[in-house]
Amino acid sequence: MTYQESEKFIHSFRRFTKVPGLAGIRLLLEKLGDPQKKLKFLHIAGTNGKGSTTAMSAAILKEAGYRVGMFVSPYVLCFRERVQINGEMIPEADMIRLCQTIKTAVEEMEKEGIAPAEFEVVTALGMLWFAEQKCDIVCLEVGLGGRFDATNVIEKSLASVICAIGFDHTQILGDTLSQIAFEKCGILKEGGICVCYPRQEPEALGRIMEECAGKNNRLMIPNAESVEVYTNSILGSHFRYGDLEIRLPLAGDHQICNCLTVLTAMEALKAQGFAISDKDITNGIEKVTFPARLERISAEPLVVLDGAHNPHGCRALAAVMQGMPQRKIVIMGMLQDKDWQEAVSLILKEADLFLAVSPNYPGRALPAGELADFASQQGIEAECFDGLSAAVEKAASLLDRDTALICCGSLYLAGDLRPLLQERFLK
Repeated sequence: MTYQESEKFIHSFRRFTKVPGLAGIRLLLEKLGDPQKKLKFLHIAGTNGKGSTTAMSAAILKEAGYRVGMFVSPYVLCFRERVQINGEMIPEADMIRLCQTIKTAVEEMEKEGIAPAEFEVVTALGMLWFAEQKCDIVCLEVGLGGRFDATNVIEKSLASVICAIGFDHTQILGDTLSQIAFEKCGILKEGGICVCYPRQEPEALGRIMEECAGKNNRLMIPNAESVEVYTNSILGSHFRYGDLEIRLPLAGDHQICNCLTVLTAMEALKAQGFAISDKDITNGIEKVTFPARLERISAEPLVVLDGAHNPHGCRALAAVMQGMPQRKIVIMGMLQDKDWQEAVSLILKEADLFLAVSPNYPGRALPAGELADFASQQGIEAECFDGLSAAVEKAASLLDRDTALICCGSLYLAGDLRPLLQERFLK
């Protein structure tokens, strides 16, 4: 098996299980020796902010001297981003070897009439590598929902983190915030600790509190009102929270709230014996990087890449755009199975010129022409492009000190756009 064949093997499985549940991943991991039982987890769910919260948590724990696994999805540039230890992606050789092991287990399952889904295979890959490499802790990001997500195969966690809850995947998770919160809270373990994002919608928070009570969880919520913000811009933020003075390179008010969630999660870990100093926290956060999360590709001209793809994420991005003094050109592409009209409308309110593209995701991508027509109907000057390079060149021809480029709409799009933007603007 080559590396390309190992990726092809992973992507050969269907996207979702036929019947929601954890039976498939349990059986797969059982055949692999239950590697998850050798590990400790910080388990992270939510609609938006999971990836940033996972990255910040892993950066702090690495700074504290721990061997930290990080499991995130989706990837932006390289599949191996999904499985990392102390910031290093799983080596190709290890991925090939472990995929061969998983393939044997899958063949045994298929004889029993059971075939895993793609995310279950990826989860198994992560668990195997983290256990083999003897990680002290794994920052484990949920893929979709929580209750029936493959990562919920773990029997216990040091803390369950519930990030910001909004509307996404409503056809699977439900069309009310209460229903969505219920699915996310499926990761709570009996008698455990739940750390909650500080500015949840009341309906979501009510359900979180109800689920915590039902599972005897201690609920920890940071106090966002006690934050003293010194600076907050596209370059990041500088703020004080309690005795900590934080310099956060991830931009946006929502990232300050994500950071508070992480600080509270670290308190939960410290209470369970983890040695994490204030310096570990401040240094770890200052070093955190996460591609396509309000990522500043270039300062002059200002070029920003963000994976905002649902109403909640686009609302956060729009808030940042509102505070930017420049004229704003937007390159945006969406998947048609998202609530794309509401999400795009939020961005259009802050856009001066809208360049519509289509993500490279056959079957799910929204046609660029349909997206441009929608923008035009909202009274925004809009154009559509068949390729990303043409859209980038059009934007580049119009950029100056008083004009910024914002690229958003999908993490799949961000993965293709990022190298194009770097090549064009980092010469």
